Amino acid sequence: MRRPAPASTSPATHLSLMLTIGLAVLAGIPACQVGAIGADLTGGDDAVAPDCEGPLGPPRDPAALPACCTDFVGGAHCLDDVPAELRDFLGACAGGGYCVPDPFIETGGVFEPLTCASIGDAEGRCLSGCVPQVQDYWGILPQDACADDERCVPCVSPIDGTDTGACKIAFSCEGGAGGGGGDPVQPACPHTGDPVIEPSTLPACAAGAHCLSNALIPADLAGRLADCPGADAKCVPDELIASGGDFIPSTCESVAGAEGRCLSTALPEVADQAALLPASTCAADHLCVPCFSPLDGSDTGACRTSCDPGPTEGPTQLPLCCDGRGTCVPASAAGGAADQLGEDTCPADAGLVCAPDVFLDGTYQPQSCETGLIQILFGADYAEGRCLPDCLPGVDNFLIGRDGCDPGMKCAPCLDPLTGDSSGACDPLPL
Repeated sequence: MRRPAPASTSPATHLSLMLTIGLAVLAGIPACQVGAIGADLTGGDDAVAPDCEGPLGPPRDPAALPACCTDFVGGAHCLDDVPAELRDFLGACAGGGYCVPDPFIETGGVFEPLTCASIGDAEGRCLSGCVPQVQDYWGILPQDACADDERCVPCVSPIDGTDTGACKIAFSCEGGAGGGGGDPVQPACPHTGDPVIEPSTLPACAAGAHCLSNALIPADLAGRLADCPGADAKCVPDELIASGGDFIPSTCESVAGAEGRCLSTALPEVADQAALLPASTCAADHLCVPCFSPLDGSDTGACRTSCDPGPTEGPTQLPLCCDGRGTCVPASAAGGAADQLGEDTCPADAGLVCAPDVFLDGTYQPQSCETGLIQILFGADYAEGRCLPDCLPGVDNFLIGRDGCDPGMKCAPCLDPLTGDSSGACDPLPL
């Protein structure tokens, strides 16, 4: 799967999902050739005894062995020992040994699972639900032509494009281990056709998103997703689920006309910036995230998700203001603080206001100060103040001095000398 390195400022870097059945090692165990193949081993429950001894020994009757996996789908029995390469991929029996699907016991392992149509009609093989890795994904794997105790495991994960190994489980007396057919076809990006996983079959979470098991989400990406109720699932946008992560977000016009991509508000990093991001031409529950930060020109990663070819335009930085200590931002992005901000040197009639950079931090706390001339003229009640940028319209007043504030700052009184009401200087600025 396409996994570009995430940018540190990314509001939504590549989100992929993982579906890897760890069975590839099964293809590496040869059968012992003791005769010509005498049957067409195509899978199913009625396996034909081969003309050689396989990696699990001679064919035997599973019914003569202790049953296992009876609390799930059954169709498996215990062997005291199996080749070392198989042990990590088989369940343990309560009385010791390993839980092996019956068709492998009946043939000694000289067995080729039935070909089937898996997720999104991709080629797959019928494998027993008694294999732990198959049981983990039982709820999303189709049955297709498989037996009731089997599910169709895809040859290639439709989620991340890795070889699951399911189609390399094939043993013959003539050729030992090997897979049927050629190399499996890799999933296309962007995904087309039926959903890889139908989102509506999963519990809903945020608008346009559903809960997906953590088992299907890489650990390095799980932290970028919101939690679902319980500890075993994350809230994943529907387009990611349906496409298996192979999708290209719609192009849109973001902050100040910059190129962007429509990303789901189910992503916490998008939701956290909802007040700053336009809806543009995006679908409901999506906002237009710029390809590059309009503040410093850094790559946000929004236009490099999955197989997105990347931005077609370079960075578009917003104009500076406040003698280089502020940035011209759309008035709509300033929200409730817009009426406290002036145009300063921002382009006229562009709908921009000058936001001092200290306010864009989000953690900024103005320094306390004590007014000078204001206190002398209006009394001690007007002594308390806060150091605020001198380019704010309410601070750009000849009566207000620096009074111990840093350069570019003035000590604005907490109370308005003309009305005695709060001036807003000591209230948090809602940027």
